[in-house]
Amino acid sequence: MQRIEIISNDSVQENDILLPLYSMSVSAGIPLPVEEDIEDEIDLNSFLIQHPNSTFFAKVIGDAKNFEGIRDGDLLIVDSFCRPEDGKLILVQINHHLAIRRYRVFEGTEYFETPLGQFIPIQSNFFDTLDFIGVVRHLIHSY
Repeated sequence: MQRIEIISNDSVQENDILLPLYSMSVSAGIPLPVEEDIEDEIDLNSFLIQHPNSTFFAKVIGDAKNFEGIRDGDLLIVDSFCRPEDGKLILVQINHHLAIRRYRVFEGTEYFETPLGQFIPIQSNFFDTLDFIGVVRHLIHSY
């Protein structure tokens, strides 16, 4: 079984962390960057988060059939401000459980695509409760 746990991004936004962005290429060996190779500094918050007030993190807990190779320990960056587009992954609450689904539109009708390839019309009696939470903007794999 798989769960998705919402994680606030408030603590991350309060403390900007700048990391060096090296201009050197990455080799298979151990890289030995030197200070002259630093091209710039990058703040991952500004790089990954477009709408700070409506963006949050969600952690995937457990293994289950899912999209894009999403697995246990992966981190989703979810933006609740963005409207879904056809083919994009979204986070929804279905019958009081969080789930990842692919948003699909065919001939003006909105569907959820399940990881098993089933297409369920959003405007149906299939769900007791259904809430759109946000668009999955980034996926960070945990290795």
